[in-house]
Amino acid sequence: MNKYVTRSDIDILNTRIEISQKVKYLGRTFADDGSLTEEVARRIRAGWAAFNAIRRELLQSPQKTRIRLLTTTVIPAMTYGCETWTSKEADTKRLQRAVSNMFEIAGCDPPDMEKQVLRRKLKWAGHVSRMKYDRWAKIVSEWDPRGSARPRGRPPKRWADDIKDSIKIFIHNEALRGNLGHGRRRIGILEARRAWSTVGRDRVTWRSLVRSIQDGN
Repeated sequence: MNKYVTRSDIDILNTRIEISQKVKYLGRTFADDGSLTEEVARRIRAGWAAFNAIRRELLQSPQKTRIRLLTTTVIPAMTYGCETWTSKEADTKRLQRAVSNMFEIAGCDPPDMEKQVLRRKLKWAGHVSRMKYDRWAKIVSEWDPRGSARPRGRPPKRWADDIKDSIKIFIHNEALRGNLGHGRRRIGILEARRAWSTVGRDRVTWRSLVRSIQDGN
């Protein structure tokens, strides 16, 4: 249960279900307050475990091979499940520090972990937007709970906020390049002003968006 649910005991077949502040499911730690503190710590530990497992071979390899080893072993370990994260700036900085330390030991330039996470989120969001409406992933991603007002003050960050921000930046950059006025492509880009789930149905536009993050634009 999250913090918005009234706590109550749950009994099934005369057995009381334990209430825990965090639980591990499908390789990810879920916290009842929705924070990623514990999960990010687990990802960092997994990254160091992957790094130490290949450390000897890594340091004896050419730089090009070192970069390939790091990006195919360490980075996936540290970004596992990040497609569903609603991460804060502090979470991303912790990941970045750990990755920078590993790449520094290997003598390589570290990747931008914010973009690594965002690119994976965008790929997953594209898949979700093209799913059928009876799929649970699509239902919960587009679900807007009624009858519950958001708290006062600055609202908590939502999963889709990063995606919406990326679309805005993408439109701005495409406008600077003069790509908003070329036939069907103009329509595809202007679609980005609508909901992300609508934009994602256009594979061409969405792939361009993902590539723009990968290329660092």
